[in-house]
Order: sequence, then C-alpha cells, then structure tokens
Amino acid sequence: MPKPTHPAALSLLARSSLVALTLACAVPALAGPRDEDAAKAVATVTAAPDPEDDPTQSQADIVVTAQRREQRLQDVPTAITAISSTQFSEGGIGRSANEVLNLVPNASAGTQQHGRPRWWIRGVGAGQQQLDLANPVGFYLDDVYISNASATGLPLFDIERVEVLRGPQGTLWGKNTTGGAINVISKRPSLTDAADQNYVKLEYGSFDNKIAEAGIGAALIPGVLATRISARIDDREGRFTNAFTGEKSNAIRDNVVRGQFLLAPAPRFEALLSLHYRDYQTDGTYWTTGSYAASGIVRNGYAPSTDKDMISTNAGEFSRNSQFGGSLHLDWDLGGLSLTAITGYERFKTRGAGDSDYTPLEISRSYTRARSQQWTQELRLASPQSDRLNWILGLYYFNEKIDSDAYSARLPDGSVPARPGSTATVAYALTHYDHRAESGAAFGSATFDFTDAVKLTIGARWTRETKTLDFDRRASANAAGTAWSNTAQWWNSYTGSFGGAGTFSGSLRKTWDAFTYDVTPSWTVAPDNLLYAKYSHGVKSGGFNTAATLPVALATVAPEELDAFELGYKSQWFDRRLTVNATVFHYDYHNVQINVVGPNPGAVGGATVSYLQNAEKAHVNGAEFEIDATPVQGLRLTSAVGILDTRYDTLQVVNGGANLAGARFVRAPKLTLNGSATYTVGLGSGGTVDLVADARYTSRQFYYITPQDVVNRYLLTQKGYTIANARISYTPAGERVTLSAFVNNLLDTDYLNHALPAANAAQGITGDTVAWADGRTYGASLIVRF
Repeated sequence: MPKPTHPAALSLLARSSLVALTLACAVPALAGPRDEDAAKAVATVTAAPDPEDDPTQSQADIVVTAQRREQRLQDVPTAITAISSTQFSEGGIGRSANEVLNLVPNASAGTQQHGRPRWWIRGVGAGQQQLDLANPVGFYLDDVYISNASATGLPLFDIERVEVLRGPQGTLWGKNTTGGAINVISKRPSLTDAADQNYVKLEYGSFDNKIAEAGIGAALIPGVLATRISARIDDREGRFTNAFTGEKSNAIRDNVVRGQFLLAPAPRFEALLSLHYRDYQTDGTYWTTGSYAASGIVRNGYAPSTDKDMISTNAGEFSRNSQFGGSLHLDWDLGGLSLTAITGYERFKTRGAGDSDYTPLEISRSYTRARSQQWTQELRLASPQSDRLNWILGLYYFNEKIDSDAYSARLPDGSVPARPGSTATVAYALTHYDHRAESGAAFGSATFDFTDAVKLTIGARWTRETKTLDFDRRASANAAGTAWSNTAQWWNSYTGSFGGAGTFSGSLRKTWDAFTYDVTPSWTVAPDNLLYAKYSHGVKSGGFNTAATLPVALATVAPEELDAFELGYKSQWFDRRLTVNATVFHYDYHNVQINVVGPNPGAVGGATVSYLQNAEKAHVNGAEFEIDATPVQGLRLTSAVGILDTRYDTLQVVNGGANLAGARFVRAPKLTLNGSATYTVGLGSGGTVDLVADARYTSRQFYYITPQDVVNRYLLTQKGYTIANARISYTPAGERVTLSAFVNNLLDTDYLNHALPAANAAQGITGDTVAWADGRTYGASLIVRF
C-alpha cells in the first residue's frame, strides 16, 4: 500500500493557504445511543432533555453546517437530513457511501458492490455513468467537492456525521448540485486527549465477510498539535457461483486509511491536514441475464439459470481501483470576521476487465483503464453570525483531468474458452479520450434579521466553466481484417485493420457561464416552529458523450437548469420529544441531461446507440414528511414519507428517435416510506440492551427512460418492495464495549439493484441483463472504546 504522501498532491495542498406516527417507521435515528453530537447544541436554544439520560432522545438538536455555519438542524430553512456517527459505528451502515441515501426520503443511490453510486434525490440524478459526466447531486468529503462519481463510493467510518441537503444547492455548495448535496464530515483530531473517542471494531457476516476498523487520536503537543489515524479493512468472498467456470464470483476487498494532523500554533488560527488512501478490488461479476421467452433461452440456444445466486460468463472479470486524496483547511479568526481556505486534491485510478454479454458465449468482452485527478481551491470570508446582517463571500476554483481507454472485442472461435453457438461477428474497438475541465466561481450569501423571528436569506453564484475533449475511436473494419498476436492480452495485442462507421474522432471545446441563486424568507412562528419558503435556481454544467460508438452519438449536451419552489415547516413539541417536519416542492426542469439507450433509426443500420442528450422540458412535484418521537423513556420511533411525481413534458430522442414525452424519470419511485424503532432496556449496573428494527418501502421505479414497459420488459423495472433489518446490541456499564448481532433484508426480499437493456429482436436476443441485490444476510460485531 503506497504511503499517503504523494508529493504532487502535497504540492497542490500547499497552494492554499417528515404524516403519521402509525407508520412507526422511517428515517433511521439521526443519532442513536451514546451519541455526543447533542452536546454541540447552540447555547441560546431552550434546553432539551439530555440524551445521555435518555439514549433514545431525538437528536434534532445536533449542529449542522448546511449553510457553511454551525446551526441547530431545526433552525436551518432547507430540507436536510443529518446522520450521526452512531448510525455508522453501531447501526452497521457505511460499507459504501451510497447507503446514506437509504435513510433519506425521496432519495436513493443504488450501486453494485462498493462501486460508483447512482446518486438520486427527488428524481434528479445522472443516468449516464461515464467518468467525465458529473452527477447533479454533489458529493463532498470534508467540504471538498469530488467530481468523479466513481470516487464517491468509498466506505464511511470514524466520522462525525453526514449531512444530506435536498434540492438545488448552487450558491454555497458550488457547481453541479441541482439535485442536492451530500457532505461527509470526518471525526477530527482533538487537541485534548480526553476528548478523543478511540475505538476498534470487528465484524463478521455472511459470505465470510470480515471487517475491521479503528480510529485512534492523540494530542502530540496538548493544545497545539494533534493527530488521528483511521483505518478500515473489508474482505468478502464471492456470493455467486459461475456455472461456466465453477468458481465463486463477486469477491470484494476494500481497504481505506486516513490520517489527519491538526495544528493550532496561535489562539485564532487552526490548520487541518487530512490525507486518505483507498485500495478497492473486485473479482468476478454480479451480472446475469434473464429471458422473456417461455423456453428460457436468451440467445443462441443459451438459457441462463433462474437461481439468483448463479451467473455464467466465459470472460474473466475483475477491477483494481486506487484512490488518493486529501485536503488542507486553514481557519483564521480575524477578530469579528472569519477566513477559511480549503485546498483539495483527489486522484482515482482504475483498470478492469469484464464479460459484456454476461453469458458463456463469446459475444463481447471489455477492458478499461482510466485515471482522473482534480484539485480545488476555496476561499470564504464570513461575518459574525450574531450580526443582524450576516454574510459569507467566497471564491472557488476547480481543475480536473481525465484520461480513459476502453477496449471491446469478440474473439475468434477456439481462441478462448466459451460455450459453442455464438453467431456474433469477430470484432475489436478501442476508444481513447482526454477530458479537461476548469472552472472558477464567485459566490455570496447574506441573511438579514428583520426581527428575531423573521429573516431573509439571499444567495448568488456566478460560474464560468470550460471543458475540452479529444476523442478517438478505432474499430475493426470487418471480421476478415481482425487479428491478434496474443488473445490472453487481447486489448493491447490487436494487429488487424481499422475502418468503417465505428472509426471516428473529434475534438470538442465548450465554455459555459452560469448564474445560480436562491431566496429564502423564514419565520419562527413560535418557539421551535419554523416556516420557510425557498426559491432556488440551479445549473449543472454541460458535457460530452464520451460513450459514443458511432459519430452520430458524439454529442455535446447543454447545461441543465432547474427552478425549485419549496415550502417547509419544522417543529418540535413536548419538550422536543416530538419532531414533525414537512416539505412540499415543485421543480421546473429545462435541458435535462438524460441517457437514452436502444436501437435508433437514425443510426447506421438502426444499431443500438447510447445517447447522452438534453430533454427540453420536465417537471417534478413532491412532498416529504418526517417524524421523530420518544413517547416514553427508552423508546424512539422515526418515520418518513416521500411522495414524488415526475414527467418529461417535451422529449424527442435525437437523430430520428422516438417521442418520449410523458415518460417518468429514472429511479424516481412515487412513494418511499422509511421507519425505525429503537427500544433501550436498562439493566441497572449491568448496562443496556438496544433492540432496533427498521424498514424501507420503495414503490415501482424504472431504470431507463425507454422502454417503460412493465409487461414485456419487466426486467428493466423494479416493482415495489420492502427491505427490513433488525439488530440487538448489548453495552455493559461504562460503555466501553458494545456487542451486536444483526440481520439485514430480514424478509429475504428479491429485488434488482440495476438492469441493462439487451433485448433485440433483429439479433434474436429475448432477454435483458440484471443484477440481483443481496438476500438475507447475518452478522455480529464488537466495538471496544478506549
């Protein structure tokens, strides 16, 4: 494992100076037992019962930084969910960052293994999973934006909390946040040893899943210099059996280490250096095929197993990913004003091979290797929050480089192991591109307190971004001209000819200017009762379709724009033992960046093409209701409802494609229900037992804009399903140790994580490609604190 001291990175770093309690279910506890976040409650707030006296007490008083200032969550006039450290350490989430959106209404982030999350909030997300197309849900690690979504699935551990902001956040949270923003906040070092929460956690579960993690801090020079080292090892054997090879498939190894150093050489200055390294590897596929034919045959006489734990592929599959990054935070108290400088760096490298047809037939195989790196610089100047007019001004710079090579082939019969019967043409293709993005922005936000109860916040941001693309695709002209010197390394040993429609190139360059803004009046109607209205205009930057396989698909997409209207109510009752929040919203969405996959009459020979394009107009209507209650001591109930209606109003597929107006958004279920119940049983001097159950219901959702056919192409949609989990934990007196046992997917529900369109009557393909999620799994964990 390389040491996290990459010299180029350090050089860059140095450049900176919820409707019903009857649901009894939903967003899991914002914070669970022994969470010390409540201790950070704003001092001017009326005191609530101490959560240390009642471990199930609502943690709605935790402090968040959604507006780049420390505020009590219930006082922030925007829709936000905060997930505390206990949910990750004891609640068992965090194997991949995507799990956080399972706890948020109207949100999801389905992924396979621990790879690239598909971030979706209120129907806003990205259907195209290319490295260079940023997601409209911005992901931040310790306030540093990470553009490459493949680098946002890293495990979450030893953290303070995660904040999820719903709706456009284009003022204070930067570029590409039309959907929302996710901010992961790591546990910082403490300048006082006694304040550190050191721990070691060991976990064992299904599929021989072994997890070990730790967080250890120390004050090297008390009051002046402190450090914290955090590490996690996750090793899981394959769940699937490959019927063709007889081997296990889908093994995962995910190792992360993070080091931080906090320096406070003067009373009004702090510097925090944070570095992290991730080594993430997978072996074997999780994809299989499903047939719509009565015979069960998908193509060429091959009928896949109906056992969801069986796959069958002939081309080996693996991925090897490494990620290194860090940030340098500098904070000055200038005697009234505060100045913050944040420099960030992130590098991601990947290579891997796969079976593109997911059958034992030799039809198509792939190999990829790519690298991205980015560095960012942000400066913020803020006035005292106590001022009647308080403000934040800032500057932001972003620079990203991506280099990618993607290979595909169908190798000659007899050259590699395969099931006989393939009629696919022998072929080869290589796509190489260099992508560069650079942007700068100036932003500001100000809040004026007309009275102690009535406030108005206005924010604005101006951004200029330039992107360039050098694209080159070379493909075999015909089967007769293909040749390889070594099929074992077919991707780099092709000696045949190139030509035909699949061979083309292009150089593209585009500059876009964007002005984003928001206006938010708020009124504290009564103590612990906040009413707010928010209008925000968000923009996601344009881009290029680097997944093009024909010239007609090498397209530039314009920036998408979203106007959001939101009305919210936040309240707390009965000494804050009951929290009730409600939000209604409407989106006017223009130039929506979408991905359309399928045969297109405008393409050469009507071939299947992946189109990245704009949909002229769409809309979203929705509502969210959240309840957090502690009706009696020791019992905590949470529930949340997400209601969503999405439609494309104007959508014509380019190059002679279909009119898809009226289609629903991808991964936008009409209804989501979340719920949890936590009961803490006191054993006196014997400690406590926590009984926890949670469940999430998701109604039908589509994985593609077309076809949205629940009869003939039902594998491309997921009907409504429920996932339930249960956990029991024992903590002896002193709270130094917690022993837990858990069951995930208690009902053993079958559901699809994702699907890929493959059916094509002209080619005799009668099925699609699917990825089945895990069934019921078990495990136990031990946490030791010191």
